[in-house]
Amino acid sequence: MASTRNSNSPADPAARVASCLARHVRPGERLVAGLSGGIDSVVLLHLLQAQARPQGFSLSALHVHHGLSPHADAWLAHCRRLSDSLGVPLDVARVEVRRDAASGLEAAARQARYAAFAKVAAEWVVLAHQRDDQAETLLFNLLRGAGLGGAAAMPIVRAFPGRHDLHILRPLLETPRSWIEGYAAAHKLEWVEDESNRDQRHARNFLRHSILRPLRERFPGCDAALARAASHFAEADALLSRLAEVDAATAMREGRIVVAELARLDQARARNLLRHALKQAGITMPDSARLQEALRQACTAAADRQVSIDLGQCTLHRHRGQLWLAPKHPLAIDTEWRGEAALDWGGTRMRFDRVPGAGIGLARLAGEAVRIRLRQGGERFQPDPKRPRRELRKLLQESGEPPWRRKAMPLLWCGEQLVWVPGLGVDCAWQCGEGEPGLLPHWDG
Repeated sequence: MASTRNSNSPADPAARVASCLARHVRPGERLVAGLSGGIDSVVLLHLLQAQARPQGFSLSALHVHHGLSPHADAWLAHCRRLSDSLGVPLDVARVEVRRDAASGLEAAARQARYAAFAKVAAEWVVLAHQRDDQAETLLFNLLRGAGLGGAAAMPIVRAFPGRHDLHILRPLLETPRSWIEGYAAAHKLEWVEDESNRDQRHARNFLRHSILRPLRERFPGCDAALARAASHFAEADALLSRLAEVDAATAMREGRIVVAELARLDQARARNLLRHALKQAGITMPDSARLQEALRQACTAAADRQVSIDLGQCTLHRHRGQLWLAPKHPLAIDTEWRGEAALDWGGTRMRFDRVPGAGIGLARLAGEAVRIRLRQGGERFQPDPKRPRRELRKLLQESGEPPWRRKAMPLLWCGEQLVWVPGLGVDCAWQCGEGEPGLLPHWDG
């Protein structure tokens, strides 16, 4: 266990946390505090517990047990004692972290933590990042070539990725570490020290010990200056996002960019709009050179040329005067449908809804194997009984279905008969009659 004798401004963190909670948290909401057992999270939990009753929110804590340190069980035991002493319920998430992860051990551990936080039943995950962490994050992001969004570092409030009903709150983000140490000393709090924080093989530890420490000696106000710079970057990023929304109102249709409208923008605004589209689609930002090349090809290639640009997580296609972002999926393989309500198809998802009087007549599927296959070429299909059976290739071209989707789409077969095609519907010979049990497939590709 560790303690400190520093007593700088011990009351300030309490005032800051109380003010932050009052601004953002409503009475009755549920808060889950991330509790590692280190000094920052211990102080945070102590401060939150003091505000829970006055501000009317419910409070619990979550300890993520990574299993990476020989002291991990001792840290958990400390967190249990602290939570019990404060009367705060504690949940424990045991995670596995790959030591050989391509992204590095730090990133893999962070990913595992956030996967655990994503499962909480609450409105808020409250994290103990403070001003020194903000300075480290800013430098780290700048050195890895992040844009304005990365330079903005960490916001006090942000939506939790993948959860519309959950937010992250960092009420200590503007508080210096020295004030947190002073608060811990004044309240005789105890915490654990993670020995890995001294290991300078980890990038953040190297920045903390070998870069920021001498910077602080030479420029005592550098943490405040860096945090202030992150705030300015965040403001600039918000303004660029607003500008992108203005441009998107005229240049985007159903999530796709109209090439003619994009070409009317100057280069900086066009790149900004493309970044906005990627961000909206949840795609990791490619480097500036690749983004610039994507913009050049999209706007200048001949109209009859197929344009497909690899952006890492996705491919940017130009089709019929619009830019489409297509996620990369593994090649699908033939799959038998055995009555499941849903199944995976090459990284996408298929759903099978049972609806009376709609879709495929279920009785017609009895007695033959029902399979999902990719297009092979030469298929014929008749969705409309008033029109003749035709080549599937021509039907899909007329429907406006993009070529890359045509290659990836699942076709439902019963025996040797093509029954259903995404976007075209059910072959007329297999359509459900009124009042009959029906099967309505859906594909999220």
